[in-house]
Amino acid sequence: MTSSTYYQFAKDFFSTHGCSILETSERSMEVQLTSDMDEALMNRPFYWHYMKKMNRVGEAMKLTFTDGLMEENNGIHLHAGTPKLHQMYQLAIDRSYSTRLYEHLSALTVNQPLHPWMVLNIKIVYRGKQTRDEILSVGLNLINGALLSGMVDKIWEIDFCSTVSDFSFPMTPVVRMESGYQRILNYVKDQLASLHDEWATESLKQLDSEKDLLHHFYTSDDVDEDYYEKELDQLQVRYKPRVAIHVANGGLFYLSQETSQSLFRQT
Repeated sequence: MTSSTYYQFAKDFFSTHGCSILETSERSMEVQLTSDMDEALMNRPFYWHYMKKMNRVGEAMKLTFTDGLMEENNGIHLHAGTPKLHQMYQLAIDRSYSTRLYEHLSALTVNQPLHPWMVLNIKIVYRGKQTRDEILSVGLNLINGALLSGMVDKIWEIDFCSTVSDFSFPMTPVVRMESGYQRILNYVKDQLASLHDEWATESLKQLDSEKDLLHHFYTSDDVDEDYYEKELDQLQVRYKPRVAIHVANGGLFYLSQETSQSLFRQT
C-alpha cells in the first residue's frame, strides 16, 4: 500500500462515520470529528464522562491528516505504522461485525417488498500436519429458507444503502433470526462432513510417527519425565487434526424479489 492509499482509506473512513472533511490541499485534510468518533479515537474518557454527567453536548476535536508526502511538519502523516491509522483499522473491524443494508431501488411508482437475507462470512480453520484457512460466505433467505453459498461475491455489485428506498418496504422474516443463524452453521457443518478426510489421516499418521520417535528418545536417553510430557503435549497441538468454525461477520441484506431470483441464476 502507498501513502496515498492510507490517505484515501482515512478519507473514506471518516466520511462513512459522518465526520465533516475539509481538504485544505491536494494532500491534506482537516476532519471535524463527531462526538462518537472523538470518544472512540481521542482517548478522552473523563471529558466525555463529565459532559454526559452534566447533560452537556461536548465539543469534538479536529484532526489534520496528510498523505505523508508533504514537507510541512504538521498534521498526522499517514503510513503503515501510524498509531492513529491502526486505531481506525481496529474500529472499522469492531463495527463491521454486523450490518443491515437495503437494496437501492430508484424510480419506483408502486410498493415493492424487500426480502431479508441473513449473510454470514465464516472462517474455517484447519489444523494438523498442514494448516489452512478458508472463508465461506453463506446466505439464507428468511422468507422461504433458501440457502446460497458464495453470497458475498453474488451481492458485491448490488447498490446498497442504509435506509429503505421510497416505495419499498422490508418484509418481516418468516424464519426466526436464531433459527436462521443455526441453519447456516448446520449447513457449513454438513459441507465439512462431506469433504475428504485424507488430510486428517495423514496428520494422525504423522502424530503417531512423532510420538514413537519421542518415546524412543525417552527410553534410550533417560529424558526427564516432565520434559517428555511437555513434548508429548506439543505434538498433540502440532499434529492432531481439528477443524474450528468462526463467524467473522455478517448482517441482514434486504433485496428485491427480482434480485433475489437472479442470485439463484448465478449458481
